[in-house]
Amino acid sequence: MRVRIWGTRGSYPVAHASMLRYGGNTTCVEVVAEGRHIILDAGTGLRMLGDSLAQEQAPRQLDLLITHTHWDHIIGFPFFAPLFDPDLKLDIYGLARTQSSLRTTLAGALSDPLLPLNMDDLRAQINFFEIGTGHCFELGPVQVRTALANHPYRALAYRLETPDGVLTFIPDTGPFHTVLFGEERIEWTGQPTARSQSELRELAAMKAAILELAYRADWLIYDAQFTDAQYARFPHWGHSSATQAREIAEEAQVRQLILFHHDPHRTDEELDRIVAEQQALAAPGLLVTAAFEGMELWRKP
Repeated sequence: MRVRIWGTRGSYPVAHASMLRYGGNTTCVEVVAEGRHIILDAGTGLRMLGDSLAQEQAPRQLDLLITHTHWDHIIGFPFFAPLFDPDLKLDIYGLARTQSSLRTTLAGALSDPLLPLNMDDLRAQINFFEIGTGHCFELGPVQVRTALANHPYRALAYRLETPDGVLTFIPDTGPFHTVLFGEERIEWTGQPTARSQSELRELAAMKAAILELAYRADWLIYDAQFTDAQYARFPHWGHSSATQAREIAEEAQVRQLILFHHDPHRTDEELDRIVAEQQALAAPGLLVTAAFEGMELWRKP
């Protein structure tokens, strides 16, 4: 298993001299196992991945796993060059919803007046698969499992497992207290909204599923958009702090925590300090790092 990170930011892409080392593209991660190419999320980093595949011996089959369809996770989709290759088969997986199908949502992002394209302009053989939480399936040699993250309008988390490595990908989630997100907007009143016993039980079950998904993973890529002070101000945004990410990693006994979904205002120096602070607090055996564009992770058989 080899993992390459192509986009690390949350919310929207950035371009600034103070953010070059960690990168400014939004979320996109590539996983290759025994020749099977799997892509996690379709942020602006997807464009660079497409360029890289064009320079290599491009695979004829790609799998795209989408955590959710907020803009920062799909904005790179129309600019992915392999979409215009008629010899490519692309299978796209995402959370089944009642509001709109996965295909309809992506087609809407491609249509006039947003872009001078539509789905009919794409030449690749594209198949859509809507999946639920707790879903398990195989993509060649990779076992895939899902769980529900605590994020507005719902988001999936993924575990990709082979004998050569385990990656858990949770780019968008709030912690599992205070606010329970569903299919509606949370209007923050300054008070916890998850006050009923049923909601607290649902949050506890969601956390247990997330911990199981991450259990003893080699790499946990996890939402750390906020500082602790920011989370206190914006607990209804559906994101975690680096401290909360570390606590999940410790409970799940992962080998390496990779802080992800960086705030678009976070500079390289600020990220350096956050990593150093969390590594100093980390349990023995846990390595804390932050995702950067071009980062590669692998375990040899």
